[in-house]
Amino acid sequence: MKTYTVRDLDREPGAVLDACDAEGSVLIRRRDGRTYSLRPERPAQRRAVFPDFLARQRAMGMPKISKRDSDAVDNLLRGE
Repeated sequence: MKTYTVRDLDREPGAVLDACDAEGSVLIRRRDGRTYSLRPERPAQRRAVFPDFLARQRAMGMPKISKRDSDAVDNLLRGE
């Protein structure tokens, strides 16, 4: 858990809030040593959710690409 000062919160609130989203919560420390916990209302979604393209390909009956064809495409992209 990262610790920020009240000055950090005043001067760079976006950075503190972004860290709060990434970490789940952060600590804010005052000059006198007291600390406060800051956390988002809803937990941040840490992992992007992507559609299952392989399931969609199977549902459409598309054949799986072979290793040879995959290597050929890679070579074309590299300019070989």
